[in-house]
Amino acid sequence: MTKAAIYIRVSTQDQVENYSIEVQKERLEAFCKAKNWEIHNIYIDGGYSGASLDRPDLQRLLKDLKTIDAVVVYKLDRLSRSQKDTLELIEEHFLNNKVDFVSITETLDTSTPFGKAMIGILSVFAQLERETIAERMRMGHIKRAENGLRGMGGDYDPAGYLRKDGNLIINKEEAAHIQRAYDLYEQSHSITQVQEMLKLEGYKVWRFRRYRDILSNPLYIGLVSFAGNLYEGQHESIISKDQFERVQRLLERHKGNNAHKAKESLLSGLIKCEHCGESFVSYSTGISKKNPKKYYYYMCRARRFPSEYDEKCNNQNWSRPKLEALVINELKNLTIEKSRSNKKDRIVNYEKQIKDINKKIERLIELYTTNLDMDKDILNKQMNKLNEEKKKVLEKQKEATPAAEEITDDMLKDIQVAFDELDFKGKQIVINKFIKEIKIDDKNVIIEWRF
Repeated sequence: MTKAAIYIRVSTQDQVENYSIEVQKERLEAFCKAKNWEIHNIYIDGGYSGASLDRPDLQRLLKDLKTIDAVVVYKLDRLSRSQKDTLELIEEHFLNNKVDFVSITETLDTSTPFGKAMIGILSVFAQLERETIAERMRMGHIKRAENGLRGMGGDYDPAGYLRKDGNLIINKEEAAHIQRAYDLYEQSHSITQVQEMLKLEGYKVWRFRRYRDILSNPLYIGLVSFAGNLYEGQHESIISKDQFERVQRLLERHKGNNAHKAKESLLSGLIKCEHCGESFVSYSTGISKKNPKKYYYYMCRARRFPSEYDEKCNNQNWSRPKLEALVINELKNLTIEKSRSNKKDRIVNYEKQIKDINKKIERLIELYTTNLDMDKDILNKQMNKLNEEKKKVLEKQKEATPAAEEITDDMLKDIQVAFDELDFKGKQIVINKFIKEIKIDDKNVIIEWRF
């Protein structure tokens, strides 16, 4: 019996066009029943555009192609609105894995020559529609910028402002914070010192990167930008143009000695603080008469940059060579028996979790279709929340894929013998393959393996 995978994609706008999840699901199930096909699984992407392939259930479907015989969709543009992506999915993924593709609305079937030819023709029109929509949106953004209105992308208010009826209104408390940051930067020429002084003055201190962006953003002198062009904005400025230009000259002059320099730390991105939950960062001491030699450390970020946090973390620093040597020694002494003893015998039904989330998405969209007066912002927030939840489950499912079967005595012996001969990148790849996370609790080092 042919094993069929049903793929359903729906966005908010599609509800108006009667492409709801329930409608697609009913018709696709009826089609498979009429064909006497077994439904292997149903894949649902709710609230996702057809312009991108970065959709959680589509990616899950591509990983399952070895176990199915056909992919069935309600309409071609449910798969993708991009000609390039449509042809890539059908030719590079489906047909290469001997999986047929069927669109029931256009009665397309890639198992026939006519079906293959029609796929190419219809995908051209799907892309044309997408490009027309994109061009219309782009012109709308340009017109909005020309009228002095900032692009409203993203569900957030820019620092210093509140959004009201499509306009930016001054947030007095944050505006005073930004004005003070500009003044202090002109005095100190250092964002780190700006953070320290703001903290002493009682401000809630933001991250370094945020101050860097604020200090270079023309929004604060009353301008809006789009596609590299600046337009006179309708909103009130926070900073004078003279001060903004002075700060730009200072930013250009004081880029910092470590700008764009890669730090060769083998454990970068793996170390977590058991005291506060922040990541550990790598840093080195400077050379002076008292310290003629550089020393390299791993330190909790909340200890390294205390001005960015309510409290300074006091977790112990670790010498970078010492910690790396300890971790490498544990890796070299790893055995099959030890890897099995580290593996947790917890079986999680991720497929059920994904199906439960899909049902919530279906219910949410059905609620919207029966009540078109429902606030779209509320709908989008709930949809994004569910999609983010599904994304996390899929990531956990990926991480939980058993790795013990792939680890052999020969592999471990190779690591023991050849690890020191690898270059930096090679060592980093091996470490990241075997280690999921390293937790630091003062003098205690806890390694969480990936198996």
